[in-house]
Amino acid sequence: MGFDETIIHCGAPALCGIKSACLFSMSDKNFTDGCKKIHQWQWQFSKEKKFFVPVKKSDGRFLLFVYDKKLLEKILKNPQNRTYLLSKGYCVEKGLSCVLAELLHRLSVNENFPHEVGVFLGYPLEDVVGFEEHGAENFKYSGIWKVYGDKESAIRRMNLYRNCTETCMKLLASGLSVPLATKKYHQKGVTK
Repeated sequence: MGFDETIIHCGAPALCGIKSACLFSMSDKNFTDGCKKIHQWQWQFSKEKKFFVPVKKSDGRFLLFVYDKKLLEKILKNPQNRTYLLSKGYCVEKGLSCVLAELLHRLSVNENFPHEVGVFLGYPLEDVVGFEEHGAENFKYSGIWKVYGDKESAIRRMNLYRNCTETCMKLLASGLSVPLATKKYHQKGVTK
């Protein structure tokens, strides 16, 4: 899979504005090869408040955190999410920039993903806490994430994300660029 395909396959829901964030790994070589494209796309996506943030890992890989600022701000306004993140040591009272800086720091220095990353990825808080408490066991459904709460709602959301990715992959294969594929997705009238 080429760089553009990887970005769409792993990040389309965030780039299309239906998911707060996506997080995925790529080799140093793949990231370096595609870094110029990210810089070209960044100015286009930043108009829509969508951003790419690379996180260098000690093993030579890069994590790419792709996020929709408006959706992350909405997540941080939720009182239950704020309380949870505050309990994890995040400076929620200082706003999104401070909270993101802490998350990105934790992602760069920790070998494993911190459990709270699920909140940033837009997973329901009850599923994030359920995963944390049950160690990936006793879940109701397993898909993009482990579901401990509302199974039907989670399946609908996962299907929306899959449809977005599949649609954008087809648009990319038809010759559109990553920014144009995500824009075309919106023009098709797909909603949250």
